[in-house]
Amino acid sequence: MPTIRITDETMQAIRGAAIYDFHQTGRRQADGSWLIEIRDDVAARLALIALPGEAPDDTIQRAIRQQRGDRPN
Repeated sequence: MPTIRITDETMQAIRGAAIYDFHQTGRRQADGSWLIEIRDDVAARLALIALPGEAPDDTIQRAIRQQRGDRPN
């Protein structure tokens, strides 16, 4: 399983977008970021929708904004 680093802001966005009870599996780091293990299929989907050079953290934030119907930055 791959591990990605996300910001606390992204973690909050994930919690807010969760449909079911949120079960946190990541490890918070001293700098406030999170290390999250994700399944291989989730990593593949993130890679598929990522823009060139975009970090997984940014891809997740963009996907959540798009799902909520927010305007792009």
